[in-house]
Amino acid sequence: MAHVLIADDEDGVRAGLVAMCMAGGHRTAEAASGRETLERAEALEPDLVLLDLRMPDGDGLSILPALKALPAPPVVVILSGHADVRTAVQAMKLGAATVLEKPVDPPTLRDALDRALEGRSVREERDRLREEVAQLRAGPIVGGSPAIQRVLEHVGRVAATPRSTALVTGESGVGKELVARAIHEQSDRHEGPFVALNCAALAEGLLEAELFGYEPGAFTGGDPKGRDGLVAAAKGGTLFLDELGELEAALQAKLLRVLQERTFRKVGGTFDQSMDARIVASTNRDLMEMVEAGTFREDLFYRLNVFSIVVPPLRARREDVSPLAHHFLEQFAEELGRPFVGFDAGALAKLEGHDWPGNVRELRNAVERAAILTTSGSIDAAAVTLGAEAGAPARGDDAAPLRTAALGEQDLSLEHMEAALIRRALDVTRGNKGRAARALGIHRSTLYKKLETYGIE
Repeated sequence: MAHVLIADDEDGVRAGLVAMCMAGGHRTAEAASGRETLERAEALEPDLVLLDLRMPDGDGLSILPALKALPAPPVVVILSGHADVRTAVQAMKLGAATVLEKPVDPPTLRDALDRALEGRSVREERDRLREEVAQLRAGPIVGGSPAIQRVLEHVGRVAATPRSTALVTGESGVGKELVARAIHEQSDRHEGPFVALNCAALAEGLLEAELFGYEPGAFTGGDPKGRDGLVAAAKGGTLFLDELGELEAALQAKLLRVLQERTFRKVGGTFDQSMDARIVASTNRDLMEMVEAGTFREDLFYRLNVFSIVVPPLRARREDVSPLAHHFLEQFAEELGRPFVGFDAGALAKLEGHDWPGNVRELRNAVERAAILTTSGSIDAAAVTLGAEAGAPARGDDAAPLRTAALGEQDLSLEHMEAALIRRALDVTRGNKGRAARALGIHRSTLYKKLETYGIE
């Protein structure tokens, strides 16, 4: 059963359509003019409108866009005493489901209503599935603290704009990419691609080619046919630039041009191409401090900082620790096939009392370790290992993990020593991978490969 609004200026026609709709089990309402149709559609939120092409106060096609623009837009079927192909095409372009020629017989009307409402159901189911897939891909932003609620409010505000640039800042591990994905999924660009690029993971020359693409023969070792870059791949969607503070000066200038002109040029190219993507950037560095130090362009900073979202560290929203921990435990329960029932009081006290220097990422890893150590039931305090207890040095611990001990008590393999040195460099630089790579005397891309090899977060 559907709620059908019948809009026709002839009383007899309306009465006949009402009878046919009610015979099919539908509820009905009536309108005799274009103005009344809009008013009743807005007030009643009908599922479907039977809209006469000729109304006393205007053309039915003239109010069709207004009907489709309502918060709960109805399916619209146009009725016309003089239907032709041109009218039908125009009506369909404006959003009508179909056009019926009057007088309409009961079987024709019944079939048209069934098809229109079935199409609505298919669209609703498609949208529901799309939202579920998006949630599975991006994961929900979990937490009820005032701090995280402000983040969610800001996400909604920037998502409602057509293409405004957003800058997401916060410490490493707070979930900046999750916020960027939420902006994408809540925007009108949600059906387009979400393309992410870690600006610290590639050498400068490769980063430019990855971002803008390159023409055939642009450089040695490239694809002889050339390749499109991520800016082109993000067309109609969102381009997420992570760790933007690591961009070299030359690329900063080129990105500024992209933001100003909405155009880009491939490496080795001779003409500009238009860009159609929202750019969301993130960094764990203080860009204003970098501007003052002369290592980041001031004009680029203000171009990126159109709308800023600061993601708070986990220690600033401790009330979110328990909901997040339970959320992660549900994920691992399904992944590991184990019947967990939550955390006991000791485990929760341990989790909520920790400072979480690694933020949400560290919490997720801690819950995963606890889930691996527990076969079923509640997670107890013994299964919750944190900080140096989990094998990572606590910040400020100059001696960890290369403690002085008998040779038989240490793993002095090259891999272990290298992993320990990388952890120490990240500790000293407070998680800044660019500075850590420079301190270690290796390139950022090499550091990222080693982080993946050793499983270092």
